[in-house]
Amino acid sequence: MTRTESVLKMPDEKFLSELDTIMKAHRVRVEENLSPLVSSYYPAMADKYPVEYRKMIELTTKMTMVGHACADIAGYPFDDRRLTISSLFGACCFIADSFIDDFGEAVAREYVERFELLLTKGWFEVRNERERLFYVIISRLFAERDVLDPMLRQAILGQFLAQKRDIEIRFEAGKLNAMPRSRRLNILKECARDRGGCVTMVLSLLLVPGVALKCHHLLYRAGAMFMYIDDHGDCHYDLYYNRITYMNQVGAPLRALRRIFNECIESLDRGLPECFGKKMLIAFLYRYFVTRLQKHRLERNRGQYAWTIYE
Repeated sequence: MTRTESVLKMPDEKFLSELDTIMKAHRVRVEENLSPLVSSYYPAMADKYPVEYRKMIELTTKMTMVGHACADIAGYPFDDRRLTISSLFGACCFIADSFIDDFGEAVAREYVERFELLLTKGWFEVRNERERLFYVIISRLFAERDVLDPMLRQAILGQFLAQKRDIEIRFEAGKLNAMPRSRRLNILKECARDRGGCVTMVLSLLLVPGVALKCHHLLYRAGAMFMYIDDHGDCHYDLYYNRITYMNQVGAPLRALRRIFNECIESLDRGLPECFGKKMLIAFLYRYFVTRLQKHRLERNRGQYAWTIYE
């Protein structure tokens, strides 16, 4: 293990082994939940784009692990229904990100307009199989919870606004580049924080009736940490396609990430109630941190091909 990977004391091997066992079990259940939907509504994803399908399963498994930890922190069992909700939410996020990342500016901006229509009107005209799968998944997800609950509704709106801001920053880089460097970095850091933090809060509030207010900012911070780690892992791919993020613009990114990670883990360890979920969340963050550092190193020279499946 390198000095970079030993940022904090590594969780004990026995618990990491238990974590891997849980993740393998969740991955199986995630695929059981999503495979029939893909087969019914967008079979080309699995048949013609198997790498994208596997990446969706892995992203959703990650969401399910985070959901498991958050439910336990809130004092609720992670039962079959909550696993199904996590599966639907993870797939929903993956497909939404594909509209934003993979088809250019026009499709990304149109996604924002159509998602706003969905949130305000409850529907949009489905034009292709990818949109149909997205609509089916998000409809089933919203059917599982009262989405008019004030806290959940506010979290969903926050996630939408974070996505909208990310798209504006991405495709209006001239405005950002005209700002002083410190201001530019602060905006990029806030954007990443909100993209990740809002996702974790929406997931938590979809899973449980309520989360103790003292835990909100901590779960938000954990979500932001996942986003910073993701952006560092995707650094070379993002730069190849001229996508700017805090992690590919800040000087000494590894040192910055290590500092943010240390501060986040210390905050979670101090502030979250003692329970299995706390231990699980911290250990999974550590595991994610280490694997994405490896991804960053492995994909340094891969450019447009740096879209590999990582567990």
